Amino acid sequence: MKNETNISIVEKFLKSIYLGDRACKGYSLHSWMKEFRIQIDEISRIRGLDGQWNYYNDENIVNGSLTFSGVKSVKFDPPGLMPNDYIEILGVQSEAGYLRFRLELGCVGDDALTTAMTVEVVASEVYLESPSLPGVEIR
Repeated sequence: MKNETNISIVEKFLKSIYLGDRACKGYSLHSWMKEFRIQIDEISRIRGLDGQWNYYNDENIVNGSLTFSGVKSVKFDPPGLMPNDYIEILGVQSEAGYLRFRLELGCVGDDALTTAMTVEVVASEVYLESPSLPGVEIR
């Protein structure tokens, strides 16, 4: 899923991911590999023609990752928070041969208050990974 010509494919892929009541377990940045991963407690796919999840669980990925490759940059706003709650994919835009992905992650503090963190990832590709299928890029 590269560059501007495939942005509609990337948008369609992102719309096939259900994260509605799921949580961010952590993230990792692999600088030399140019990869950024967000580990999620469970990822479901949306397969219904109506664009809704409809409790479809046949393709669920437990402890899976939303993985970005060909990463140019990652920005956290505000910095310093620990994402540990909800994940929302806000959108994707073309940017000079890359794609800019915007996500919102919930950060619940010790006081039980939730703060929203925006994460912007500039990368060339996005896919899912499953611990049960190592090395397989799920698109």
